[in-house]
Amino acid sequence: MTIKIQDVAIATIMEKNFEKALSIGNKYSFLNANLFPMLSKEERDTFTEFQDHGKKMFPLAQQHTDDVYPLFPKIGENYMIQRMNPYKDIPGSCKTQMLLNLAGNMVSPELDVGVTASGILVGNSLLHNPNRPAIQNDALEGIYNGTKIGGIGITELEHGSDAVNMKTNASIAENGDITYNGIKIYTTNGPVADIFSTYGVTDVSDPRRTMMLTMFQRGDEGLVPEKLVIPGAAGIAVGKVTYNNVTVPKDRMLAPPGEGYKRLFRGLTPERIGIISGSLAGIWNSLTHGVIYTQLRHQFGKPLFKYQGISFKLAELYARTSALTAFSFQIADAYDKTVGVKIHHGETPNATDESAIAIAAAQGKYLTAKFSHEIAYEVAQMMGGRGALDEPLSNSQINRLMNGTRITEVLGGHRNIQLLIATMGLAGTSAMAITSNIKKEKRKEGKIQAQLAEMYVARAQKMLAADGTLISEKTRLKLESTMNKHLAAVEAKDKREAAFFASGLVRLIGTAGKEIYKAKKKAA
Repeated sequence: MTIKIQDVAIATIMEKNFEKALSIGNKYSFLNANLFPMLSKEERDTFTEFQDHGKKMFPLAQQHTDDVYPLFPKIGENYMIQRMNPYKDIPGSCKTQMLLNLAGNMVSPELDVGVTASGILVGNSLLHNPNRPAIQNDALEGIYNGTKIGGIGITELEHGSDAVNMKTNASIAENGDITYNGIKIYTTNGPVADIFSTYGVTDVSDPRRTMMLTMFQRGDEGLVPEKLVIPGAAGIAVGKVTYNNVTVPKDRMLAPPGEGYKRLFRGLTPERIGIISGSLAGIWNSLTHGVIYTQLRHQFGKPLFKYQGISFKLAELYARTSALTAFSFQIADAYDKTVGVKIHHGETPNATDESAIAIAAAQGKYLTAKFSHEIAYEVAQMMGGRGALDEPLSNSQINRLMNGTRITEVLGGHRNIQLLIATMGLAGTSAMAITSNIKKEKRKEGKIQAQLAEMYVARAQKMLAADGTLISEKTRLKLESTMNKHLAAVEAKDKREAAFFASGLVRLIGTAGKEIYKAKKKAA
């Protein structure tokens, strides 16, 4: 006979007093004491509304930690799947979305991830299509009211960070029908999704000019979703989705060839802001556990919080959390005021504004995602053995928080991609002020390299003249050829070619030198 987990008696170790102290109401109280001074009255009212809904959802969420999807319709009753974009008469902004995540993560970290992936990633792909036919409007309404679940198709087996050069092949028939062939991997919500927003290219050799975006639905012939086992995503379905000659009508097109590339990159910034929101919410959730638990737990006659080894570490985590909160709010406000407002009015944002906020979002995503893992780990350690517990129906979420943060740095672009974007920002924003200095140093370095190249040529000529017979024919011919090509490039004033052959000359001089040394040693 198969024994189900719900039929097994599980020992409850957490004291009732701790469970009561870590109630959803107390969590929100700590959050409000720290965040209300940063918010306007209108934002505080909105945040309170989200919390009221969270308190009602919390008991139900505790029963669905291993499968969050039955909760989607309950959240969608109040259109709280997302609040990044205005919809119908409901206002939306990145700042409001952050408040929604901060309230929602306290209810269920897993649910917060699944809802954000559906409402923002897939919701944005539908909302930002200016010419939505009825089928797309129905899909968007379903996503936002929680009756439908969305999964975004970007990542592939061989193309994770290098999303541009995807291989999923798309073709458009004369009647407008669209056919996809390929495999998408790590699709959040993929195994249970009703709506798939998927990128493909009509020419794999020219992805930038041929990338498109298409909507698919569960049940489309040839579309096969499969669930992956990812420990860091317990409660959330992450999958592999195969598109085997899947053909859909033209009213499923979200962005035509070429426009898909623009949509992909324009969508990355709000996606990363959404991830910042989720990470920030997880950070505050972890900190709440640490602050509450250490003031209740006694060892050697006093609370853990009274020991500086604990309280000073918490104070450091607290300071970093507050700093990242201010930075995250700043990123959200900047996006809302310069980019979001124009997109929502059907206008094209200023390229400089988009670039600046994309760089800030990359920095914020990197910092918050990394810190969310660090703080969850530190707090779990403060809680000792209880930090490793995952008891059914317990208010303690720290083990689940720590487990979930394993994938946060990968979602929405690997952390090294965020650092690459930040590096571009460093170069771009500094170059405006020191362009003349950079050019001057570049010219100086060019002269030095030219002088070194002349020395390499002289050295090669001397070696060939004095010890050419001791060099193997293969090395000698390469050395002569490379030297002559370098001299020809110098004569033609082709600096790039000259530098290329100069570097080759260095390697060949080294090889020839070794051959001469061995020959002389053997002769002696």
